[in-house]
Amino acid sequence: MRENNIREVKKEKSDKKFSFKYIVWLIAMAFLVTSVVVLTKVVKMNILPTKFLAVAIGGVVLIIVFDLLAARKLWPGILTSIISIALIAAMIIGIIAINKVDKTVDIVTDKGTEEKTEMVIAVLADSDVEKITDLSELLIGYLDDYDVNSSKKVMDEIDKSVGGSANYNAFDDKFAMVDALYNQTIKAMILNKANIDVIKDGEGYEDFEDKVKIIYSSEITNYIEIVDKEQNTNLNQFVVYISGIDTFGDVSVRSRSDVNILAVVNTKTKHIQLINTPRDYYIEHPKSNGVKDKLTHAGLYGVENSIGALENLYGVKINYYVRMNFSGFEDIIDAMGGIDVYSDKDFTVEPVKHYTVGVNHLSGIEALAFARERHAFAAGDIQRGQNQMKVIIAMINKLSSKDVLYNYSNVLDGIAGTFQTDMASDDIYTLVKKQLVDNTKYTIDSYSVTGTGDSCTTYSTPKTKVWVMQPNMDEVEHAKGLINSVLSE
Repeated sequence: MRENNIREVKKEKSDKKFSFKYIVWLIAMAFLVTSVVVLTKVVKMNILPTKFLAVAIGGVVLIIVFDLLAARKLWPGILTSIISIALIAAMIIGIIAINKVDKTVDIVTDKGTEEKTEMVIAVLADSDVEKITDLSELLIGYLDDYDVNSSKKVMDEIDKSVGGSANYNAFDDKFAMVDALYNQTIKAMILNKANIDVIKDGEGYEDFEDKVKIIYSSEITNYIEIVDKEQNTNLNQFVVYISGIDTFGDVSVRSRSDVNILAVVNTKTKHIQLINTPRDYYIEHPKSNGVKDKLTHAGLYGVENSIGALENLYGVKINYYVRMNFSGFEDIIDAMGGIDVYSDKDFTVEPVKHYTVGVNHLSGIEALAFARERHAFAAGDIQRGQNQMKVIIAMINKLSSKDVLYNYSNVLDGIAGTFQTDMASDDIYTLVKKQLVDNTKYTIDSYSVTGTGDSCTTYSTPKTKVWVMQPNMDEVEHAKGLINSVLSE
C-alpha cells in the first residue's frame, strides 16, 4: 500500500514537472514567434543599423536557449518565463509602435501626391445672394485658366443645386472678372480662394476682401505628377525644397509659397547648406511662358511649378520637396518639444512673445511668429528669410538629435498629416538609420539672396502692377557656387 502511494506521488510530481516544462516551452515559442514578427518588420523597414540588428538576433537566440534549459528546474524556469513574458509584452507594444510609425510615414509620403484646390463662389458684400441655390438665373464668372477644370466641377455643383444649367461667362484675367463683378456685369464669380491674396496685392484692389462675401466653398482634389522625377537612391548628396504655404488647415491645399528654402544635403560630410530665396523674387516659372512672376505666385500652379522655378534659377536638380503650412509648422515643433532658435535681433511680436538676442526656446506658435515677422525690421523680407532659416536650422538640429531619433515614433505620431513630401518611405528610414549609426552633428550654413524692390506686372497679375524684388544676380551666382560645393564634397 505504501509503495503504491509512493509511486502515485512520484507520478504526480513527474506529471507536474512535465506540465511545467510544457508551459515554459510554450512561453519560449511565443517569445520566438513575437521576436520573428518584430525582427521581420524591422528588417523590412530597414530602420535598424546592422550591428543593432545582430545584437537583437543574438539576444533572442540566447533567451530561447536559456528558456529551454531552465525548463528542467522549477525556479530557473519560473524566472526565465517571467522575463520572456515581460519581453513578449514589450515586443507587442513595439509592434504597435512600429506599425504606427509605418502608417504615419505612409500618410506623410502619400500626401506628397495629393493636392487640393479650395474653390469659392463670391458675390458683392451687399448682394442679396446668400447661398448657392440663389444663383439660378444670374450670370456667373469663372476663369478660363489653370483652374478651369476645378471651376467646371463647381459649375456642376451649381447646376445640381439650381436644378438646371446656370449662366456662365469665361474670363482670361482675374482682375477683369473682379471689375465685372464690381460693375454688376456678373453677379457672382468662381475662383481659387488662394487668388484672393493675389488680387489684394494689385494696385487699387487692396480692399477686395472687404467688398465681397463668400457664399460657397468646395475642395477639389487632384494628384501631383512631377515629370522626369529622379530619386537619389544613395542619399549621399541631394537637394530638398522646403516650401511653406500661407494657409492654416489642410496642408494639401494649393496656395502661394511664402517660404522657399533649398536644403543642400551631404550625408557623407555631414554638411547642409540652406539657400533662402525671397517670396517676391521676380523670376520665370514653368507655367509662365517666359513671363516673369513673383516666386510666391509659382505655388498657385502647384508645388512642381515652384520646384521648376528654383531649378531654373539656380541650375540645380531638386530631388525632393517638403511642404508644410502654418498649422503643420506649429504641430511639428510642438511634437518635438519645442526648438532652440538663435536670434540676432531684439524684437516683440504682439501678443505672442518678446524675443531676445541669443538662444530662445520656442513653442510652435512662438516659432511661427518668429519666422513670419518682417515689420519689426528695417530689412523687412530679407530679415524674415534669415529668421526662417534660423528656425529650419533649429528644427534640423532637434530632428537629428538622439532624443528625437530614439523616440521618433511619438514624434511622427504627433506630426502625421502636418506636412507632405515626395520622399519615399524607404529613403526616410535610410536617413534615420544613417543618423542612428554615427549620430554626428551636421554643420549647417545659411545664405539668403537679396535684390531691389520694384513695381511690375507679373504673369499672375498681367494688367496691374504689384511689388516685386528684382534679383541680385551676383548673389544668385554665389548661391550656385555654394550649392555645387556641397554636392561635390
